[in-house]
Amino acid sequence: MGRGVSKMRTRATVIVTGPRKGTISRFFICFALFLAGVKSKVVIPGDDIKNLKMDGLIISGGDDLYHALFEQETCELEEVINYQRDLLEYTLLYRAVKEKKPVLGICRGYQLINVFFGGTLHKDIRKGDYKYRYTPFPWKKIELKEDGLLCEIVQKQSLKINTLHYQAVDKLAKKFRLEAVDDYNITQAISSKSHDFLIFGVQWHPEYLFYMKSHFKIFKKLVEAVYARVEQ
Repeated sequence: MGRGVSKMRTRATVIVTGPRKGTISRFFICFALFLAGVKSKVVIPGDDIKNLKMDGLIISGGDDLYHALFEQETCELEEVINYQRDLLEYTLLYRAVKEKKPVLGICRGYQLINVFFGGTLHKDIRKGDYKYRYTPFPWKKIELKEDGLLCEIVQKQSLKINTLHYQAVDKLAKKFRLEAVDDYNITQAISSKSHDFLIFGVQWHPEYLFYMKSHFKIFKKLVEAVYARVEQ
């Protein structure tokens, strides 16, 4: 059962953000968190978050970030932009950082974290000879930085991932370090340089691969960090 939560311990709560529509991704995130030993609560645009109990935060995948429109001159407004969700997630991330709550960003979430801290995005990486598949199944190999957090978590130097988004981190925020890249040197994972609390993000969707030990360890790491903060 993940970290081995005792019967006497009250389970911590991890907030999971998401869109108003579409529940498959957050179902798998919540299931992975359950297996890892915490409760989860889904928060969507329009929810009241004033008195929200939050021991940790997962910013999930989904629509493009509005911020990405300003990264390249050729960007045009798209229907997939969700301003309300951007506002919700920036607000929750600000609170998590202020209160030093552990944070995991998944796909769109990892991109939002980078932008929040001053980084920029690639509007669309599917250019030239870049090979891309839109699939929840692991097919793409990435290389992990030998001395990085992700390498420490999964105990591997390479990993097979899925690909469900075409935006990606371009300029890395100064407060973050590179954790993994693909064959085209596109950033695939990042983590905060600060040791005050855990905050990291991945380009892919580990919730769809929770049945694979390496990807489930990402959720376990977040849960361990959550309980470490709760018990201080």
